[in-house]
Amino acid sequence: MLNKGTKLYSVLHSKCPHCHEGDFFVDPNPYNFMKAGDLLERCPVCERRYTPEPGFYYGGMYVSYAMGVALFVSIYVAILVLYPEASMWTYIVAVVGGLMVLAPILYKYSKIIWANLFFSYKGVALTAKEIAEQAARAAR
Repeated sequence: MLNKGTKLYSVLHSKCPHCHEGDFFVDPNPYNFMKAGDLLERCPVCERRYTPEPGFYYGGMYVSYAMGVALFVSIYVAILVLYPEASMWTYIVAVVGGLMVLAPILYKYSKIIWANLFFSYKGVALTAKEIAEQAARAAR
């Protein structure tokens, strides 16, 4: 399930969705706010592009929203089960605090999940189609 070649491997290890070997982010630390969420332009191993078109990763906002809602519900249910007599302020502080602390991680994983929805594992070597596309681009 977590072997190279699965999308889950690429997401959990923040590796290239094409070859699962090269790094996806400039800095893998999501709490480095100067470079948080910055992607490399190309994979350092297979040389495939990470951004097929401008604005591609805007769709990652939907993934981030879904993960934020899941986190909100998880924190709410955990407090409800573990501390049933909690006040409204306990819920507010716990949910807002949890979302603020985990926001950089949600942002990071939303981008890699979004990329893995659209890119498939191809291995390190270029496919025949990719070689033909490169030759066509070079001829222009």
